[in-house]
Amino acid sequence: MMSAAAPPPSEPPRATHDPAHCGLPSQDDPAHCVRAATHDHAHCGRSPQDDPAHCVRAATHDHAHWELLRLREFPGERLNLNAGTLGTPARSVLAAQQAFWGDELRAWPLGQYRRGRAALARARALVAELWGPTPVALTGGASEAMTRLTLALHARLAPAKIRVLTSGHEHPGGVQGFLRHPAFEVIYLADEALADPAALAEQVLRFSPQVLLLSQITYCTGQLLPIAALLLAARAASPALWTIVDAAQAVGLVAPALADADAVVTSGHKWLFGPPGSGLVWLSERARLELAPGWAGEPLDPDAPAAAFERAGGQDLSLHAGMAAALALHAALGPAAILARSQTLAAWFAAELHARLRARDIAHTFFDPPTGRLQTTPPTADRLIGAVHVQFPDLDPYPAYAALDARGIHLKCIKSQRPTGARLSLLRFALPCHESFNRLAPALDAIAAALAGAP
Repeated sequence: MMSAAAPPPSEPPRATHDPAHCGLPSQDDPAHCVRAATHDHAHCGRSPQDDPAHCVRAATHDHAHWELLRLREFPGERLNLNAGTLGTPARSVLAAQQAFWGDELRAWPLGQYRRGRAALARARALVAELWGPTPVALTGGASEAMTRLTLALHARLAPAKIRVLTSGHEHPGGVQGFLRHPAFEVIYLADEALADPAALAEQVLRFSPQVLLLSQITYCTGQLLPIAALLLAARAASPALWTIVDAAQAVGLVAPALADADAVVTSGHKWLFGPPGSGLVWLSERARLELAPGWAGEPLDPDAPAAAFERAGGQDLSLHAGMAAALALHAALGPAAILARSQTLAAWFAAELHARLRARDIAHTFFDPPTGRLQTTPPTADRLIGAVHVQFPDLDPYPAYAALDARGIHLKCIKSQRPTGARLSLLRFALPCHESFNRLAPALDAIAAALAGAP
């Protein structure tokens, strides 16, 4: 059955930038070709300094440029709408990791450490360029960083029972260490407090927790918390409170919430499209001083402020080269343009899916990111970030999810009873900036058909 919604915006078949004609090989400067593919300021007649909004609009709406990005960096046939779990690594990321091992580096231990140290420095410099000078450590991902923080907080705060105040919508990789460790007691905030700093402060005063853990964007409902206001209120209520932000679903779309946080963890392999098993953790001065003791091994860069929180010893150091390439791609595309493109795709996708599901009489609701509430209409672009969360009250979406996965359309299915009472039966659709309307349109038909039980 055809959708009643509007057809996808017209997309030219190919973009105009040709690395063979620009005179600069893409392997020498991949960011140059990305910049040309995204928006050519020299040709538009305006500089981004004079009119940044114009250049963001041009980069967002020039479908040919985004299609060129896809062909250059993400050329596969599979449709990965599950970037919130594992984004597709960019081709320049994989190439950087492969190039790292040149000169028979696997047989040259000192060469590995030397090259790895240089890649680590490049990655840290790009993080500072993108998000400021707060000291950062490169990690194996958000879950690994949370394990280290859990153990470090136990060493710092034991032997008394350690109370952790958190939401009922945290990812297991963030909260499960606290749940599994007998020294911690996990207390859940009411869902209403996640959008109300005053209510959060009241809960902090009531329960006197030593640790607060909150996601910047919740993985299961896509709620965008007013995290800066929440942390400020919590810190005012309890100045000694340890505050941790899980930004795994945020970084790559929005900037990490660093103010008033002792630690902010994220993954490089989600919305940054970096190598699997990569991540970042930003640390406050207090965290760097009080949570560092007890870690074994010699850091790769011992003079760095957050070196104690990075892996030591033998490891795959090409991950640092891949992470540096991912950050360079993010910087070249521009964070504002990336967010605007994902919002545009997500809003169109939500409206198209809504039309198809209504045509098939499939009951569904959407989570509204700013409030976390369910609504019957699809959220608009100004309320979305990069993902669409659709709840199905009358059907089990898992069979459709599994059937689509076998066909090369990859989503996230979440079925759970949340600790605060919400029962979830939903599909999460992540819309990365490099996807196209022309690839998404037939996928929407397949998704609606699968949910209707069609083969």
